[in-house]
Amino acid sequence: MLTFAAGRATASDLSYTFLDFQYIEQTVDASGTQRPVPQQTVNVVTSDGEGISVAGSLSIGDHFYVSGLFQSSIIGVEGVIESPGLVTVVDEDFDLMNSRVGFGYRLELGDNFDIVTELSYDSSEYDFGSFAGENFDSADSGVGASAGFRWNPTPPLELFAFASYSSVGKIDLDRLEFDSDSFFTVGARWYFFEDLGLSLEYRNGQAETFTLSMRFAFGTLPF
Repeated sequence: MLTFAAGRATASDLSYTFLDFQYIEQTVDASGTQRPVPQQTVNVVTSDGEGISVAGSLSIGDHFYVSGLFQSSIIGVEGVIESPGLVTVVDEDFDLMNSRVGFGYRLELGDNFDIVTELSYDSSEYDFGSFAGENFDSADSGVGASAGFRWNPTPPLELFAFASYSSVGKIDLDRLEFDSDSFFTVGARWYFFEDLGLSLEYRNGQAETFTLSMRFAFGTLPF
């Protein structure tokens, strides 16, 4: 998600040194079919769930930063087990974990407007367990990139939007392989104090995500 937007720093008054504590709601649109034994079929369809996430960024000089994110969600999944003369439907949950480390560059176009680009290394893991001997568990990692802007139209308010790419952006549960995907993130953050803000953001994609985040910004520290 995410990409990283922030609070207050050098000339543009936007910080790239911060910690985010996040609550997320996700809807995952994926399905797959396996035949673990002869004459038996297991179909799975994912749905929605919720989780938590921790993200952070550290400013390096006036133009660069490093970032990181770890996200863990519990998502609903329906399993349909079909065998001769019998159909069984089971509702369970699975674990979805995503992480990212990134290196970013920001270009100030005004006192309150930055263009931000970032290269990242993304990881994604789907842990389903098993209904009837099948195994849909999948994990992979790869490169990602994003570009967008951060804007303070008024000091307490920040608006941000990013377009992103990830080589592990979506899962094909029939092939048990990850495919690349592009998506966008939009959001707004309100600062109750200079270095404490609350944000709401939306990201589309196979794992559609709404995020409520509390940000603790630290200006330009430690550099």
